[in-house]
Amino acid sequence: MLDKWERYGILNTTIHSIAGGIRMKKWVLFGLMVSLTVSLVLAGGSKEQKWDRSGVVMRGTDTTIRAQDFGYTATPKRPYTIAVVVKSAAIPVWESHLIAAKKAGEKLGVKILDYAPSKADNVEEQKRILEDLVTAGVDAVVLAPANTEAVRGPVMDLIKAKIPVVYDNTMGPSDVDYLTYVGIDNVEAGKMIAMEIAKRMGGKGNLLILEGVPGQATSDLRTKAAMDYIQANFPQIKAERAVTNWQFDKGRQVTEDYITKWGKDLKGIVAVGGNQAEGAVEAVKAAGLQGQVIIGGFDVQEPQYVAVERGDEAFTVSQGVYDQAYLSVVAAIRALNGEKVPRYIQTPITIVTKENLKEMDERPAALKARK
Repeated sequence: MLDKWERYGILNTTIHSIAGGIRMKKWVLFGLMVSLTVSLVLAGGSKEQKWDRSGVVMRGTDTTIRAQDFGYTATPKRPYTIAVVVKSAAIPVWESHLIAAKKAGEKLGVKILDYAPSKADNVEEQKRILEDLVTAGVDAVVLAPANTEAVRGPVMDLIKAKIPVVYDNTMGPSDVDYLTYVGIDNVEAGKMIAMEIAKRMGGKGNLLILEGVPGQATSDLRTKAAMDYIQANFPQIKAERAVTNWQFDKGRQVTEDYITKWGKDLKGIVAVGGNQAEGAVEAVKAAGLQGQVIIGGFDVQEPQYVAVERGDEAFTVSQGVYDQAYLSVVAAIRALNGEKVPRYIQTPITIVTKENLKEMDERPAALKARK
């Protein structure tokens, strides 16, 4: 079969022959030539962009696999384009996610497009981003939902368009045919931080649990699990929860309110994510309670790393953010290739203290340096 340029050559010769026979004017000939060239290029281009998506895996198998067992390799059958949509580009943990996803794209040979709301956790803006991606020509979407249920509409539209959706770090709606969730067991994480802070409090005193954004599975599940664990196992600990929307300033403000409310009875503060624990550190210092209130953070980004290094926080938590984003891209590639993917890829949860801080560093610079 002739390719488009061979067809172009034949038609070119034909046009010149006709032109010579009827003494066609030069401008008419030029117009025909331009029209023919553009038509052939566009036709050829559109043909090259289309590919058979009938073999794409849209829904993972109902199994669970550990991150290290899933593996970090994938060989794309074509140069896929994968959109990575996070909750914010201004919060360090999401910057780390984008770094890991782009690193996966570079190593594995796919194009990564990154998107985030201009304002952290802006649900409506994230929904608009997802709606635009339905017709943007991307092959798969890796998504960290700003709200677990609110993104249902655009997620379903992506799935209807045969675009696999991977949940990175945060679950989206669970009753749709998403491909896989890559992240930690958030219930287990909630239990772990509750156990760690309770142990360091000596099993008694007042505990403030700083939750993130209500409606995000990461916040809801971790907070409830932490509260339930304390209530079931430590009757001498009085625990309350407060919304901080993952924000430093809100963490400081809430802590100030609880210092006023509880005074020196406040013995522990633990965050389920974000930068709110670092805000709590500032409030505790300002009240002259440093060393009297034990604080636990979450993630190993710059604020948490420095706080643990200085002793302002007794511990923080690694949830394997590099693996979450990197393996989300791996899963998307395998699904686009037609390979089966487990529906849950579990990343590890690690309590991080001064002793293992350097080896668990998840700050952007550390992730960029990973090989």
